[in-house]
Amino acid sequence: MGTVDTVTWQAVVAALASTLFWGTWCAWSMRRDRRRLRNGFLLVALGYSLVGLVNRTVALLPDGTEVLEWFSLALLVVVALTALVLPFFLVANGLTMIRSERRSLGNLLSLLAGAALLTAPGVVVGLVLLDQPLASALATAVALGGAWLAYYFLGFVVQTWQYRRYARRVDARAVVVLGSRVVSGKVPPLLAARLRTAVEAARRLGDDVPAWLVASGGQGADETVPEGRAMATWLTDHGIPADRVLVEDRARTTQENLVFSATLLRERGIEPPYLVATNSYHAPRAALEALDLGIEAHAIGAPTAPYYFPSAYLREFVAVLRARRRVHVVVGVGILLAAALVAYAGWSA
Repeated sequence: MGTVDTVTWQAVVAALASTLFWGTWCAWSMRRDRRRLRNGFLLVALGYSLVGLVNRTVALLPDGTEVLEWFSLALLVVVALTALVLPFFLVANGLTMIRSERRSLGNLLSLLAGAALLTAPGVVVGLVLLDQPLASALATAVALGGAWLAYYFLGFVVQTWQYRRYARRVDARAVVVLGSRVVSGKVPPLLAARLRTAVEAARRLGDDVPAWLVASGGQGADETVPEGRAMATWLTDHGIPADRVLVEDRARTTQENLVFSATLLRERGIEPPYLVATNSYHAPRAALEALDLGIEAHAIGAPTAPYYFPSAYLREFVAVLRARRRVHVVVGVGILLAAALVAYAGWSA
């Protein structure tokens, strides 16, 4: 066996060991709790290792190198097209949101994200071309910061995908419906979608009668009735027995929805696990908040209008970023140190 063959086999063994490591950790983490955000990052690492293992294995085959070259070219084309199309899609979606929804920072997130993706590469290239230590340091900080956000978003997306498939199959003893704004005391379409999803889940979980349902939501300054009471009326109007509906009418935030509803259920002797019904874009964060609060509850998502989903999903991603500041502070310090080293190298040259 030649030196090249030995090196190739060593690469295959290393890739196999990496795949087994990430696969074992991922299986352990998901078995402990499917809601954890780290599951998404572990799946990303596992996928990367699997691609490496396939590449190393194919390289052992006749003409394997040529096959890998074509595969790499195809992958590069897909990534390039995605990077080219995504910013324009987000900008177009942002403009649709401006026309269709009230103007708020949350509703403008897809427009802002698209604009950032379009301008950031030019900013980095422009700073590098200045060939100044401070400019190079700033370019490094922007590039590394963008790379970190992209990586974190990828992990969030993968976690969302795997969790959504799991949550709809879990067992539970009650369903909590998270409230949202009611209009003139009536349930609008977005909230009605949550309620329909909750009813489907309650009927799946129940035998002769639906599982317990909690309509959770307080009264905002621009609402005439508490959201929980409007939701309870909707549920009984749509065939749910009134004695299977509990009303929680004090909550103002998702955390309060979860805490107050869990307390109400336990007072009735209804122990977890619970299901939480919300919209699809909000389900991942609702599950994370239940995990952080120590409540045994999984979140299921109702369909959302396609034009509304991107900005709403980005809003949830920003909320997850804010809730996990420590890791971002550590990464931010690392990025600043890297930028400082670049500036120092420039001044020393």
